[in-house]
Amino acid sequence: MKSTLNPPQGLTTQTGQTILSKTFFSSGQEQSSILKKSIEDSMDGILILTDQKEVLYANDRARRVLQQLNQNQSLIELVPGEIWHVCQSLIHSRNLFPEQQWLIESEIFTDSSAFHIRVRWLKLESFEHSCLLITIEDRHQAIRNMAIEESERYGLTPREKEVWVLHRMGYTYKQTALELHITPNTVKKHMKNIYVKQKS
Repeated sequence: MKSTLNPPQGLTTQTGQTILSKTFFSSGQEQSSILKKSIEDSMDGILILTDQKEVLYANDRARRVLQQLNQNQSLIELVPGEIWHVCQSLIHSRNLFPEQQWLIESEIFTDSSAFHIRVRWLKLESFEHSCLLITIEDRHQAIRNMAIEESERYGLTPREKEVWVLHRMGYTYKQTALELHITPNTVKKHMKNIYVKQKS
């Protein structure tokens, strides 16, 4: 896939930790700290790697995803194989088509989560070679957040909210009943009430 990317520039490391550089914006420190905060607060994980698998930057969400995916692996492997495999596809595509900009997307499924991974090249002033910019969207968390927001908008009760969140995450009535320790008929009743509140 073709992609155009106009990334912010600059990345520096300090005492072994990677931080966003103040050169991201030339117009001053205030904008730089706004950018850093918005990346840290992003709903998506943001990860920047070299093509040698060295982690240059990871925001909070990315670090949580890495911990989750590395659960059953050696801690030496900071970048999980599932993510690095997608990165290698991008590296390979650059070797085959050096004049083209690529964006590679993939899905990673675990027992409890589904992650949508996007990998593209990122050119930073501080580095001679391009880096890999990885965005990681936790699909389940995104759906969960949306369902919670909808619950508040519809004025659902705490139990209806639980039912609605599970419904939006793709649970069947039977699975919802098992999860919440209620009967499928009770789930149906809650869903009926939810639909009435939505319409009103």
